[in-house]
Amino acid sequence: MSELFLTVLNMSFTAGYVILFVMIVRLLLKKAPKAISYALWIVAAFRLVIPFSFESTFSLMPRNVNVAPIPDDIIWQQSPKINSGIEAVDSLLNNLLPAPAAEASVNPLQIYVEAGAYIWIFGIAALLIYGHVSVMLIRRGLKGAQLIEKNIFEAKNIKTPFVFGLIHPKIYLPAGLSKEARDYILIHEQTHIQRNDHIIKAAAFLILSLHWFNPLVWAAFRLMNTDMELSCDERVLRKTNADIKKPYASLLLSLAADGTLVNGSPLAFGEGNVKGRIKNVLRYKKPAFRIIAAALAAAVIVAFGLFADPITGKSDADSLASQLLKNKTEYVGNNSKVGGIVYLLPPPRNADYDYFELFTDSEPYAVTVHLKTDTETKDFYSNEENQQQFADNAVIMFALIGNVENINFSLDDGLTPYSVQYTREWANARYGKDVRDFAANREEFAKLIRMQGDGSSA
Repeated sequence: MSELFLTVLNMSFTAGYVILFVMIVRLLLKKAPKAISYALWIVAAFRLVIPFSFESTFSLMPRNVNVAPIPDDIIWQQSPKINSGIEAVDSLLNNLLPAPAAEASVNPLQIYVEAGAYIWIFGIAALLIYGHVSVMLIRRGLKGAQLIEKNIFEAKNIKTPFVFGLIHPKIYLPAGLSKEARDYILIHEQTHIQRNDHIIKAAAFLILSLHWFNPLVWAAFRLMNTDMELSCDERVLRKTNADIKKPYASLLLSLAADGTLVNGSPLAFGEGNVKGRIKNVLRYKKPAFRIIAAALAAAVIVAFGLFADPITGKSDADSLASQLLKNKTEYVGNNSKVGGIVYLLPPPRNADYDYFELFTDSEPYAVTVHLKTDTETKDFYSNEENQQQFADNAVIMFALIGNVENINFSLDDGLTPYSVQYTREWANARYGKDVRDFAANREEFAKLIRMQGDGSSA
């Protein structure tokens, strides 16, 4: 669960930048149709639910966004670091992260992350329960509503119109509306249904529940709903030939008197933000074609730039070398750094890291890495010809851990474990020198990693 929590934190980190960007773009598109601003929130939703994207030279995202801002091995790092690509944010957050003690058996950050994961799950459950209860209360309050036609109902106990329901959405109108007012309202509410806003809002609430800890996601949810309502208002004004700005604004004001039945629900379409909607209605002018075209072009460019990740300048070997060197240590007893190294190294195919043990009571000092696998895979790796990945990983560990002399990999299929063992003497003989020399700088260490990748040893 901790891994899933870290993945969600990374998505929230990345999406936070997108949300801020969209907020700025909204201000620049004031004169454009609000439907364009509404559509831009798709990018934020994408970043909040998809942990990866494509790379492009034209990207508006921070340089390091395609490297997880919170690394998966952060709980093993001696000096935990967040790398969002935004220096000010990184500096602030990194100063708050606790550094583990080398002699500690459990990294305190590991405890914090696990506790945070449970709090996160509790928050999701609380919001989902709240949403469900609010829907039940609305449904109970609408029992006396009268069907007028098709999916349109009239209720005496409501003062504001709204759309309610997912699979078969219904429009609920307050009693006593004039024909003119009803026509305006139906255009607005039917636009919601035609655009599937009832589904979009439910999906947005689920995303909000997943990222409830991020205040920017709450702001995005609120602004998305605002753009949703403003764009529907503009649809009413465009569809009506006459100038109805003043009567429509008066209608909005009169309907804002009491919306208590739906105000508590995140899933119904109550007519909120009345002040902003009235201002938008009164200053609305049908935009010229050139303004619409320019706004659409700008929105497409911005959306593409926020969907795309920047192309990484470093090779995979350089990137891995940089991450591994952060965990370089002279002592095998440094639990956090040894763990950081182990979990950065790729496990052999069809085997997963389980845990590792450090043997520091007496020389020769040793590390045993335990992996879980199946019997067929264990038998495959019992053949020395198939042990290249173990050998490569062992060499890298010997290069980075100063006083380790033996490295063992134990494959457990639930029956009889099989062990693959290496010594520092073997590693030095393989390369004709002390492999610790490779870890003197990033360039040499990246060279070692590349040699491992192509199977060479000199």
